[in-house]
Amino acid sequence: MEVKELERDKNRVVLEYIFDEKEIEQAEDKATRYLNQRVEIPGFRKGRIPKNILKLRFGKDFQEYVLDFLMDLIPETLKDRKLIISPIVTKREIENSSARMVVEIHEEPEVKIGDVSKIEVEKVDEEKVLEKYVERRLEDLREKHALLEPKEGSAEIGDLVRVTMEVYNEEGKKLTTREYEYVLKEGEDRPFVKDLVGKKKGDIVEIEREYEGKKYTYKLEVQEVYKRTLLEIGDELARTVSNEFETLEQLKESLKKEGKDIYEVEMKESMREQLAEKLPEVVEIEVSEKTLDILVEESINRLKKEGKYEQIVSSYENEEELRKELKNRILNDIKRDRAIEVIAKEKNIEVTEEELEKEAEELAPFWGISPDRAKALVKSRQDLKEDLRWALLRRKVLDALLEEVKVKVVEPRGEGDNNEGRKEDN
Repeated sequence: MEVKELERDKNRVVLEYIFDEKEIEQAEDKATRYLNQRVEIPGFRKGRIPKNILKLRFGKDFQEYVLDFLMDLIPETLKDRKLIISPIVTKREIENSSARMVVEIHEEPEVKIGDVSKIEVEKVDEEKVLEKYVERRLEDLREKHALLEPKEGSAEIGDLVRVTMEVYNEEGKKLTTREYEYVLKEGEDRPFVKDLVGKKKGDIVEIEREYEGKKYTYKLEVQEVYKRTLLEIGDELARTVSNEFETLEQLKESLKKEGKDIYEVEMKESMREQLAEKLPEVVEIEVSEKTLDILVEESINRLKKEGKYEQIVSSYENEEELRKELKNRILNDIKRDRAIEVIAKEKNIEVTEEELEKEAEELAPFWGISPDRAKALVKSRQDLKEDLRWALLRRKVLDALLEEVKVKVVEPRGEGDNNEGRKEDN
């Protein structure tokens, strides 16, 4: 087999394959064995039909089978090339004693990574975040440890109401009975709950609801109404929360530590994603327009297959605008992924088997399986292992790059707060 490069456009390469007489003969033998297992011709024993008879019987179709088997030789020649699109055969033919195929391949494009230090990410002011977190948690604890006192009168905003709920189908059959507790809040608009305002112990509320075309009746009987009294934010609240606290300051310090742990995890992830979003801005890439066009077409076909195309295209002026958006996203995705691969190689960043096992253990609860089962699954599923490896590699590379980028400290954004805050050095 002879392989020759006919054309190159950045990462797009057109290859010509010429197969010799011996290779064609071997492919014909394979086609003969293949057809003998599947067809019968009168006058011949099944599985013993001669090659020349099959050639006469199937004609050009026999040649197509032969070409299919010749194509099986192509992947071996591409094993050292990293492709982002499956090879595309644009021409294949058999003439006389030789066969010819033209194959278009799309390799991973070359990238040049610029100055990462020009990228700026935002980090929310830690002290102010923790201050707000402690304030919010103290209010939550006040709510949780509110003093309850049964009352004879009607339920009012701020009260807690304990009810028994019975659910009946449209035939009147009782489906379930459960107890619930509701705190009535200002502007209450939750289903069922808003109807409890003004009700007292022993009152019954009946509500009809329709779900997936079926009608249900919800019968709520008020078992008790409690007046809630919230503790003041002080030492008494701290002692009520836990016997390990004597003062409010001790409780606040504990809540601050709790908030700091959450802050560090969430802020690191936020900064990673900001960096990942901006990384393509400093990446130059050598990619063929035809590569992008093919990937866009694949995306559109996938949307159509999933039944999402019509809804998505309706949010654009026309399909051309959608294609432009998809092309831009795909280009940025390729830039980002290739940059991460290149940087990982340059910085000798790798993912070890131990790291894969640890990640599998941490993901096990989200997968709904045991840690041992998660580790075994990753070992047995190459596709899952590769996805996990890539996620870890991406995270490690982004963490390394975060040491190089500019960090802008900003004010926490509350409701109606658009202040971008101040900028500080990394």
